[in-house]
Amino acid sequence: MIGTHKALNRIIAVAMAAVLGACASNDEKEDTDPVELTEIHESVRLREVWSNNIGDIDALRYAMLKPGIIDGKVIAANSDGDVYAFDRATGKRVWRTDIDQSISGGVGVGIGLAVVADYRGRVVALDLNDGSQRWATQLSGEVVSTPAVGSGVVVVQTVDGKLLGLDASTGEQRWRHNTALPVLTLRGTASPVISAGVVFAGLDNGKLVALSASDGLERWEQRVAIPQGSAELERVVDIDGAPLVRGELVFAASYQGRVVALSREDGRGLWARDASTNHSVTVGAGQVFLSGADGSVHAYNVGNGQIQWSNNELLRRELSGPAYFGDVVVVGDLDGYLHALDPNTGHFVGRTRIDRDPVRIPLLADGDLLFALSDDGELVALRLER
Repeated sequence: MIGTHKALNRIIAVAMAAVLGACASNDEKEDTDPVELTEIHESVRLREVWSNNIGDIDALRYAMLKPGIIDGKVIAANSDGDVYAFDRATGKRVWRTDIDQSISGGVGVGIGLAVVADYRGRVVALDLNDGSQRWATQLSGEVVSTPAVGSGVVVVQTVDGKLLGLDASTGEQRWRHNTALPVLTLRGTASPVISAGVVFAGLDNGKLVALSASDGLERWEQRVAIPQGSAELERVVDIDGAPLVRGELVFAASYQGRVVALSREDGRGLWARDASTNHSVTVGAGQVFLSGADGSVHAYNVGNGQIQWSNNELLRRELSGPAYFGDVVVVGDLDGYLHALDPNTGHFVGRTRIDRDPVRIPLLADGDLLFALSDDGELVALRLER
C-alpha cells in the first residue's frame, strides 16, 4: 500500500497502469520502485543556515503549502492552521497566527498581506507586519493552490474550475472567470501569477489563460497540451505548476502534454516540446529546467526549446519542481534529499538531506538563500558553498 507521504503522481501512475491493462512481470514490477541513489563527487555544498519545524503538511490531500518571501520575512503555514513569519536571514520567529481551520492553499504574499485558504473554501488575509487578520472571504469551491497577490487584488483558483479576483483591501469579489473541467483531473490546481497587471493561470484542461487583474477580462487563451488516447486517464493534461513569467515570455508545462514558451503579450507560441510534469519550470543560464512526472530532469534551450540534456538517475523518486539557485539546479525527493545538478551537463554536483520525509513542495531561491519545506514541516534555509 502506498504510504500517506507519497505524492499523487505515484497514485496516478499506478492507476494508469491498471486501467491500461499492463500485466507486468516480476522484473517490470521492480521498475516501480524508486531508483537507489549512488555515490557522487560533490563539488558544491548546500549548507544549512537555519531551520525551524512548523508542523505537518497534509500530503495525503496533496497540500502544496509553498512559503512566501517578502520584506525580509519568510511566511510559512502548516496543515493544522498555523501561519508563521520568520526573519529571512536568521530564522527567528516574528509572529504566529492560528486561523482555526486546516490550511489547504498558500502562502500568497504581497501588498502588505499574507494569504492562505482552508479546505472549506475560506480565504484569509493576514497583516504581514503582525499576523493579525485583515479579512476573510468564503468561496464556493476548495482552494488547494497559492493565491496570487498584487495589482490591488488577490486571485485564487478553486478546484471547481473558477478563477476569482478579490479586492485586496476588503476580500470582496471583483470578478470571476469560469472554466469547464475535464471528466478527470489531478488533485492539485495551478497557482495563478500576477505580473504587470495581468493574471496568468494554468488550467486543468491543459490551457493557459491571461486575464486583466483589474476586471478579469480575458486577454488571450492558449492550449499547452492536447488530450491524447481513448481512456480518461490517458487524457489528463492538467497544468498544476504556476506559470513562469520572464521578460516578454511565459513558460508553462502540463502533465502528459508539453512544455511551452509563449509571448506574454498575445499568447503566441515560440516553441513547444513534449513533456509531463506536475510542477512549475524554472529558468537560468539560458535554459528552462523541468522535473518530469517520472523523476527525470530536463534542460531546454530557452530560445528554441531544443533539449540540452536529460538526467534519468532519479526516476520514480517523486521530485519537487526545480529551482535555479546560484549556478546549480536543485530538486528535492521523496526521502528528504536535495540534489544539486550542473545546469550545463545535468551531472550531480552536490547532495544534502534535510529530513526523512518527502520534499515535494516547490523550492524557493531568494538571493543567497534556498528555502525548502518537507512534509514533516521542516523549513530549512541553505546557502551554496564551494
